[in-house]
Amino acid sequence: MGTLRDLQYALQEKIEELRQRDALIDELELELDQKDELIQKLQNELDKYRSVIRPATQQAHQQSSTTLHGEQRTKRQAISAEPTAFDIQDLSHVTLPFYPKSPQ
Repeated sequence: MGTLRDLQYALQEKIEELRQRDALIDELELELDQKDELIQKLQNELDKYRSVIRPATQQAHQQSSTTLHGEQRTKRQAISAEPTAFDIQDLSHVTLPFYPKSPQ
């Protein structure tokens, strides 16, 4: 074991280490508080932004889904290039026009 003087010196070193750790903890807590404040401020800004944008986009969406006369427009699900209900015999009497063209 060490002498009393050695033990007192070791105690002083430990006390100094604790002070340094406490100072570091205080700095980190201050930094954490500042970041918490920044997060809260940004969250408030985001809430303000959302409260303005959502109603505006909903209003624009509602306006785009109506025509100029205020009637609802039906949206198409799909478009087919071929007619679905026709009889080929109905087209047998149709004559397509002929347009002569020059080779150029």
